[in-house]
Amino acid sequence: MKQLFCLLLTLILIVSLCACQGNFGSVNLKNPIEIPEDGIIAQSTVVQIKNENTIAVFTGKSGDLKYEWTILSADITAPKQVDLRIRLEEQADGSLQVTLSQQEAFGFSALLSVSLNVQWNAQSATGYAANAAFATATLTGSENTIVNITLDGSVSNFTICPDPLPDEETATEETTEETENPSTEETTETEETEKPAEKDQYLTDPVPEGKPNPVEPQDQEVDNRTAYTCTFSIECSTILNNLYQLDPDKLEMVPSGGVILPKTTVTFYEGESVYDVLQRVCKDNSIHMEASWTPIYNSAYIEGIHNLYEFDCGALSGWMYKVNGWYPNYGSSRYQLQDGDVVEWRYTCDLGNDIGGGYAVGG
Repeated sequence: MKQLFCLLLTLILIVSLCACQGNFGSVNLKNPIEIPEDGIIAQSTVVQIKNENTIAVFTGKSGDLKYEWTILSADITAPKQVDLRIRLEEQADGSLQVTLSQQEAFGFSALLSVSLNVQWNAQSATGYAANAAFATATLTGSENTIVNITLDGSVSNFTICPDPLPDEETATEETTEETENPSTEETTETEETEKPAEKDQYLTDPVPEGKPNPVEPQDQEVDNRTAYTCTFSIECSTILNNLYQLDPDKLEMVPSGGVILPKTTVTFYEGESVYDVLQRVCKDNSIHMEASWTPIYNSAYIEGIHNLYEFDCGALSGWMYKVNGWYPNYGSSRYQLQDGDVVEWRYTCDLGNDIGGGYAVGG
C-alpha cells in the first residue's frame, strides 16, 4: 500500500511539473506587450504566437518617439529569439533614420509602425538603405503621421523618406507663374461675392479645379478595341494600428503588413471606371469583393474587400479609393480611368482622416 501511494504521488508530481513547464514563459498575446529593456523576445514567445494563430503587438520607445512591432502568426517560418529594440532619429530634412539592434534576419516578417510627432506632407514613403530603395511604407494617423513599413530584419540600418506629392512640382510651378505674372484685373471689395457652387443631382460637391468630373455609368461607352494600363493596389495597414477596434472574427483576414494586393499593372479599356477594373482585378486575384448600388449617388458602394467590411474596425471604418494622389468625392463607378492612372484602395478606421482622405465624400 505504501509503495502504491508513493507511486501515485510520483505520477502526480510528474504531471504537475510537465504542466508547469508547458506554461512557463507564456504571455498574454491579447494585449500589447512592452518590449523589455534588453529588447529580447524569447523564442518560446515567438513559438506561442505561431501556435495560437494570432497577431501580437510589441510596443517600445526611442527618445520621445513611440513604435510598435506587429507580428502575424502566418508569417512566422523559423521561430527564434529576436531583439526588437530600435533607435529612431528624426533628420533635419524631415526623414526618419532607423537602426535595428538585431543584426540578422528575424525568421519572419513584421510590421514596424512609428508614431511621429509631426504630420508629414506626404501620402506615402520609401525606405532607403545604402542609397537604394528597398521597401515602400504606408502613412496613416489622424493627427500625427504613423509610418508603417514591413521588415524581416535583413536590413538593420535605413532611412525612411516621405515621397513627394504627385502634383507638388506642378503646383509649385503654377504658384511661381502666378506670382511672376499677376493678373491686371484686381478684385475690389465692392464686387459681388460669388455664390458657392451647388451640389449636382447626385449630391456631389463641386469637384476641385483640375480634377476630373464624374462620368455617369449610364453614359459610359466602353471600347474593347482600345486598351490602356493603370496601377492598382489594395491595403488595410491602418487596421494594424487599431487592432483593439477590430472584430475578433476578422483577425485572420488581415494580411501581412496590411497589403492585400501590392502595386500591380493591369489592363483596362477605354471608357471603363475604377469600379469596373476593381471587379476584374479582384476576380483575377481571387480577392473577395462585395458592393451594392446606391441610386441616390448613382454609384456602386464598396461594402467589403478581402472579407473586411465597413464597421469591422470601428464605427468610422470602411473602404476609400484614391487616384493619382486624390481621394475623389464621388463613387468609383463614376470615375472614368485614364491611361497611366494610379489607383489605391485603402481601408480607413476614421472616415479617411487616418489615410489623408478626410475631406473626401463617397467611395
